[in-house]
Amino acid sequence: MSIADFWKLLSGIGIFLFGIFQLERSLKQLAGRTFKLFLRKHTENKLSAIFSGTLVTGLLQSSSVVTLMAMSFVGAGVINMRNALAVVFGSNLGTTISSWMVATIGFKFNIEIFSNPIIALSGIGLIGFTNNKKIYQISNFCMGFGLLFLGLGFIKESIGVLVNNFDFTPYIHLNIVTFVLIGFLITALIQSSSATMAITLSALNANIIPFDTSVAVIIGSELGTSTKIALGSIGAVVAKKRVAFGNIIFNIVITLFSFILMYPIISLIKVVLGVEEALIGLALFQTFINLFGILLFYPFLKQFGDFLEKIIKDKEKSATYFIQNTNPLITELAIEVIEKETLLFIHRVIHLNLEAFEIDTIELNCEDFIDDANKKISSQVISYSEKYDKVKHAEGEIVSLYTKMSEEKIDKEDFIRLNQLISSVRNGMYSAKGIKNIDHDRRDLSESVVDTKYEHYIFLQKQIRDFYLELNKLLKIKEQSLRFSELKRLMDQIQKEYNVRLNNIYKHSEKNTLDEIDISTLLNVSREVYSSCKAILYSLKDYLLDAKNAEDFDNSPIVILN
Repeated sequence: MSIADFWKLLSGIGIFLFGIFQLERSLKQLAGRTFKLFLRKHTENKLSAIFSGTLVTGLLQSSSVVTLMAMSFVGAGVINMRNALAVVFGSNLGTTISSWMVATIGFKFNIEIFSNPIIALSGIGLIGFTNNKKIYQISNFCMGFGLLFLGLGFIKESIGVLVNNFDFTPYIHLNIVTFVLIGFLITALIQSSSATMAITLSALNANIIPFDTSVAVIIGSELGTSTKIALGSIGAVVAKKRVAFGNIIFNIVITLFSFILMYPIISLIKVVLGVEEALIGLALFQTFINLFGILLFYPFLKQFGDFLEKIIKDKEKSATYFIQNTNPLITELAIEVIEKETLLFIHRVIHLNLEAFEIDTIELNCEDFIDDANKKISSQVISYSEKYDKVKHAEGEIVSLYTKMSEEKIDKEDFIRLNQLISSVRNGMYSAKGIKNIDHDRRDLSESVVDTKYEHYIFLQKQIRDFYLELNKLLKIKEQSLRFSELKRLMDQIQKEYNVRLNNIYKHSEKNTLDEIDISTLLNVSREVYSSCKAILYSLKDYLLDAKNAEDFDNSPIVILN
């Protein structure tokens, strides 16, 4: 084999891999949201999750993309870890679709007659229709499809040269384990089981290797796909590590099963099913072992998930609940997750502020998923100070995700909504900070033996309690105009209550019933409470109102303090 033929083989592999990448990228652009919505909708139970993983992987030609989406859904709390595993298992079966495509049509005719026109027309489409988004994306997809088969043609030709110039006879009789290792190493190196399958099918078609040997290579490739997943999980969050490790175990089981029962399965394919064509037989073998793995794991997905949670423990508790595993590249999902995290953040601030003034939060009602999340997060810490630090940390995690998303291309509407949500979080944090800043003064009032100071604290406590109960009701209003009017009403209310407190303090100042330090303390506490209440209302404004109503709210007359 000459140097030119060697490079032709490598370029064929490279073009084949690039073709898969192009298919993946173009389909994500052509129907990315459709795929995501489909996968999300059909992952509500284990069986549909497996089917969805298989179908979407078959279309995208990339199990890694499907795995990425599954990881993001787990982090978002959209699907549980067990269903995510089902999606990943299904994606393994989905990769066999490309094997069937290559085995059935890849060697039946002159590949260049098929691939060259596709590449030519796709190239014209990419150059001539840059302003037509739909045609441009379809051209991208067709280019990937054409390149995939062009790469396969290069592999087929260069391996044909190998047959004529190299004697493989001494190597064919090597231990079958050696070929399993070869399959593993090739897949681990090029990071594509589809490419390994294409090379093996080409070698099988050229009679370089017998059927049994090609089966051994494919067995090794099943485990080889785990290396990419293992590397991708290094330093990842716990949920991602669990799903990654679960997939590795799945592939190990498939590898052991197919190796131990290799010859009985071959007999099943050749004798029982009567499959005579080697290429079809190899594709059938790969499909069979992946299908067996799914049937083996399916009844025990819950127990398998419990096992993964037991051996991979969450050592570091995140301050957030929903965004821990969210991928900023999947914009629609990421914004939806930030929506949920922002709502939880607002509730956490409300509970924190009420706790600071020793007000029972039992009367507050919120959605079950928020209530459960709040309880789980609150159970991690005890003191008010620890909870405040946790909220600060949560703000940082949300802003970090926001920053990563801002670096990507986002639709205008999504970008506006994203900025509203981050503004809501910032205002919520400002509200919590205002109350935290007067913690010392608040304790001074609540523990004071001076009746006037203590009575002012009780009066302030009641105002805060009533305000937050009304705030809680506001969160349940769905209609935009009602939300707007209620926000305005509450804004006027806190202004009036602040004025009442100021007048009371001024009266005590006139009567000399309080010294200068006490007057300063009361004024400071009252002012910070007003600012905190105003900030939480602005936080709700950004969360509850659409962009137009939020802008109208900001442009409405500003209340002047007395």
